[in-house]
Amino acid sequence: MIFCSIHIKEGMAERTFNFSKGVNLIYSKENSTGKTTLLRFMLYSLGYNIPSTRNIKFDHCEVVAQIYCDSVGDLSLSRFNNDFIEVMIKSEKKTYILPDQLHELHSIIFGTENQNILDNILGAIYADQEKGWTLLNRGTAIGSIRFNIEALIRGLSGCDCSELICSEKQLERELGKYHQMFSVAKYREGIIAESGTLVADNYTVESNVAVSQLLIQQNALQNELKRIDKTLTDNKHIRHYVEEMKLMIQLPDGTTVPVTAENIVGLSDTIDYLVVKRKMISSDLRSVMHQLSSLQKEQHAEEEQLAFFKSESLIEIFDKKIAAVPINAVAIGKEMKRLEKTLKGVRKEISDKTKSDTNVTKSLYENMVKFATELGVGNSESIATSYLFTSNLKELSGAVLHKTVFAFRLAYIIEIEKHLGIKLPIILDSPSGKEVDQTNIQLMVNILKRDFSDNQIIIASIFQYEFDSVNIIKINNRLIE
Repeated sequence: MIFCSIHIKEGMAERTFNFSKGVNLIYSKENSTGKTTLLRFMLYSLGYNIPSTRNIKFDHCEVVAQIYCDSVGDLSLSRFNNDFIEVMIKSEKKTYILPDQLHELHSIIFGTENQNILDNILGAIYADQEKGWTLLNRGTAIGSIRFNIEALIRGLSGCDCSELICSEKQLERELGKYHQMFSVAKYREGIIAESGTLVADNYTVESNVAVSQLLIQQNALQNELKRIDKTLTDNKHIRHYVEEMKLMIQLPDGTTVPVTAENIVGLSDTIDYLVVKRKMISSDLRSVMHQLSSLQKEQHAEEEQLAFFKSESLIEIFDKKIAAVPINAVAIGKEMKRLEKTLKGVRKEISDKTKSDTNVTKSLYENMVKFATELGVGNSESIATSYLFTSNLKELSGAVLHKTVFAFRLAYIIEIEKHLGIKLPIILDSPSGKEVDQTNIQLMVNILKRDFSDNQIIIASIFQYEFDSVNIIKINNRLIE
């Protein structure tokens, strides 16, 4: 994929930026002139949910990008707000609703429908100046867009863990609720232990139980009334049906007798019984509803009285309510441990399936170690295969972390390109930060020149770099001047 140009219009001001197929440097002598904003506009034009910068609100601008995709050729992307994007492909215009149809749009741009790959491409090709140079294998790429190496590997290897991932999310939700319940239970224990006089409001508890029981009775009686009414209606329909049929019955002596509702044995008795029963249930229902209304009025009066007396604070009222809740911290703790054990098992199963395709993992590792060795941050003896999935970043800082992140990103790009059969742009925002001296920057540039000469490279920086040929996009004071 190649960015050819992008046109940005903000109110009456507008500007077009043209890019080359090779190296592009978005350059300014000073910071805060709009270099990062231009990079974000480029990603915004692809449909991503990109946060605006301080001086320009993206949804107030008109953005039109011309790109070239390996799968379909030239595309024109027009985005005028956050809600949709218009795409022109070979004189055919189509509108994509965002974010609902983002995967459908990106499947055209990147030539794959694999959601795990599409979700992680941005984190592989783009290094944001704020969080990008600390994103090693999982975390936030920009805004709400995340990167996860396990998901990327599953996409590259064709590993389907969708059911396990659904189970993981369900267990996480349940465990979160139990954590909240446990906090309430511990709070309840604390307020009861603090004061021996603080006890649950027995009247309120009994009143709530009584209301609940009456509501259950009311519901049961209402359902019974509905059943009786239906039966009565059906019997009345039978009465009318029989009368309209004008049926005759021939007796043994040869005489004939018309069939009517009155001479069908039991029909009238059944209807009379149901009518009587309906009256009795209606009477019971009125009694239950009267009791319920009285109790609810008493509760309402109590609440008003509690609110009236300023001597009892909201905290005291809350404590009484909490003390009345029958909740056991020990039982909740046991259930939390069970869920945590189950969740750990599910995560291990996901991890084992993710790492089962050794070809993808091995290729990623070999390329990462190759670049890390060249950048002086490790080699095959000091970096184990498991380091691909490390969560320990405390031992990395400054230039070491910066170069390690760079090695990981390049390995991701190579593997994605190998799987999709395309070339991806490499977009770097301020690569000279994080205490990286010019010697280390030159090492990074040498790798890009040697191994990624066929990729479009877009760098935003206040420094210039030693590439053979560079398209310089200069910004003076503001992005759109």
